Formats: sequence, C-alpha cells, structure tokens
Amino acid sequence: MRVFVVNPGSTSTKLALVEVEEGSPRVRARREEPADLAKEPAADLKARLPAVLKAARAFAPFDAVAARGGLLGPLSAGVYRVDEGMADTLLRAPFGYHPANLGAPLALEVARQFGLEAYVVDPPTINELLPEARISGVPGIERQSRVHALNLRYVARRVAGKLGKKLGDAVLIGAHMGGGTSLALFLRGRMADTTDALLGEGPFSANRAGTTPIHGVLKLVRERGLDAARHLLARRSGFLGLLGTDNLKVVEDRLADPEVRLVVEAYALQIAKNMAAMAAHARPDAFFLTGGAARFGYPVRRIEERLSWIAPVYHLPGEFEAEALAEGVYRVRAGLEEAKRYAA
Repeated sequence: MRVFVVNPGSTSTKLALVEVEEGSPRVRARREEPADLAKEPAADLKARLPAVLKAARAFAPFDAVAARGGLLGPLSAGVYRVDEGMADTLLRAPFGYHPANLGAPLALEVARQFGLEAYVVDPPTINELLPEARISGVPGIERQSRVHALNLRYVARRVAGKLGKKLGDAVLIGAHMGGGTSLALFLRGRMADTTDALLGEGPFSANRAGTTPIHGVLKLVRERGLDAARHLLARRSGFLGLLGTDNLKVVEDRLADPEVRLVVEAYALQIAKNMAAMAAHARPDAFFLTGGAARFGYPVRRIEERLSWIAPVYHLPGEFEAEALAEGVYRVRAGLEEAKRYAA
C-alpha cells in the first residue's frame, strides 16, 4: 500500500510517499516545499495547494492520502476520515490556529483530485487524561493535553514491541524533544497524562518557556502587556532566550562554556523530573526519548542517568510522522482498526 503524506509546518510543507507492507512503513520519496505564509488560514491553504498537488502528481500512484492533524479540540486517539466538516473547523480555527490545521484541508483537496479517501492520525489535541489528571487547582482552569501525539504514539508502539508487548499491555513514559517538548504517559494504551506543549506546562525547549513561576508570569504581563508577554513566552524563551540561539547544534558546539552547560543541565533536569513525576501513576516498563532534539547527546545521557534506576530508557531520535501517518492508514485499510468520524 502506498500513502501520500501531507505535513504542513510554519516554514514549509513536508510531503512524502510512504510504502507500507505488513505494517512496516518505509518512506519511498520526500519533498519539502517552502511555505508562502498568509495571515488567514484559507489564504495560506490557497498558497500551499499548487505545490502539494504538483508533488502528488509526481508521486502518483498511491492508495490513500494522510495528513498531520491540527487543533481539532479534545479527541480520543485513532484514525479519522477527513470530511468537509473537519476541514471547515480547521480553517475557522475555533480551537486555535497552527500550520498543522492546513493538513486535513490540503489532504482533502488531493484526495478529491485522485478519487481517494483522506485521513488524519492521532491529532495533537488527543485528550484521554484521567479525571484526576485534569484538575489544575484553579477553578475554571483545566489541564490541557496538546502534545506531539502522532510521533509519541508511534514510538510508544515500537518500544512496546521491543519489550515483547502490545501498547495496550504496557506502561510507558515518553518525551518528544523538538522545537517544542511534550511528554506523555501511556497507561495500557491510554494516553492517561501529558504535558501541554502549546504554552501550557512542561520542560522548556528551543524557544518556549515551559512551566514558569506564576508570580513571574503575572509580573511580565503587568509590565509588557498580554500580547508581548505571550510572544516572549512562546517565541523568545527557552534556549533562544537564555543563550541567544534556538539551534541546538550551535548549543552543543558551545558546551565547553559553563553558562551553556548549566542551561543544558537545566533542560535535561526538567525533562527527567517531568518524566519521573508521571511514574507516580504506575511504575513504567520503560521510558523513551524521541524527536529531533533527541540527537543532542549530552542532555540525552543526563536524562538516562537520572531515570535508569526507575526503568530502562529507550532512545529513538528523529521524527517519524510520515511513517506514523501511513501506518495508521494501513491499520484501517487492513481491518485492524476502524476509522472514526470527527464531530466538531
């Protein structure tokens, strides 16, 4: 089976043709198209569509189209068929706008051109939190689940397989280390606890603040105003704010500098602390680290040192979003899983 994959980001649209045989996805071809960003989602869709259709014609034939899901509101994990209602919700963006919101609308247009079906798999707003994990301690503020669910669930399945188990039989705690950092607890298949990578909580990352003392946030808003404070926390914090760069290769090259090493130690400590805290739910069979920043050797080693006394730590660096999307479609087409219908 061949799946055409659409993965929109803030600066480009990543496209791939993935072949799946017996549940083992293999990327056959990749293309990355620079994004012509617009202020309105519908205009952004129009700007990106010609390049996506051109790539689809070059990659054809394929059997289905899959896209990275956007901000669709709280959902259960799984594979969802893309329809007009889903595409319209993503373009109106009632749950917030992110470039990933363009994935399903783009996939739907490609599917129409080729007479195929389009799917999204494990959108980032999967919310399967346990009831006690939703409570924040502040009336009217509930903990949110907005994580790199697609990559985390795919890698969790792989780690469960390494343990000789199915995901539904394992307890795993994973961290996606990328431009944003997000964590998830997989409690026998359920993503029972997570952080919130979209300016919610968790470790800091390349340019995001992560969990921040409340009094400091209140002071920041009072002094700079809401919009400027939000921009600082979401775009100018983390490694960029502390060290002047969000390029972790540059940070790695500067590790001999005591100030740089201290910040990297703090990064590793925050990830390890958050992962260890999730072990309060149940002793994990394993931890795992994934994402592009998991190629940064020093913090990975420090995280492993802090967690290995609890459970083994698996290291699967990189992002497997194209493979995860294609594998999800394969599960539906092979009758191993039933596609869900999105209801706004």
